[in-house]
Amino acid sequence: MDGNGNLSGRQLRVIPYLLAAPSIEEGCKRARVSKGAVYEWLKDDTFKNELRRQREQLTTIALDTLKAGIAKATVTLVNHLDSERESISIRAAESIIGFAQKALEHENLEKRIEALEERIKQRSENWR
Repeated sequence: MDGNGNLSGRQLRVIPYLLAAPSIEEGCKRARVSKGAVYEWLKDDTFKNELRRQREQLTTIALDTLKAGIAKATVTLVNHLDSERESISIRAAESIIGFAQKALEHENLEKRIEALEERIKQRSENWR
């Protein structure tokens, strides 16, 4: 690192390797940087925060890409319900049912969390 707390070029260069690799060790190997150096950098908040920021950015991009394909994937599954091959239509039906169940569970959990948050908010207001 240089004196003003910015990351060095070497540190910035290793981050994409760490993000793409299944482990820190593999990322170090691919980046041709010693594990010791990376583990030392991971003790530094500036490096750790930049790694976290880039990981979150990568995750956001990946999730946005998946979200963009949901409608098309749903249409494909629904179209396969009418497949002449019974195994395909059964798998499509099972997938649709499974996804619907998960969506309903997610909705229910969100409602329960919102209700709990509201109760906590009301209790904290009553304590004032």
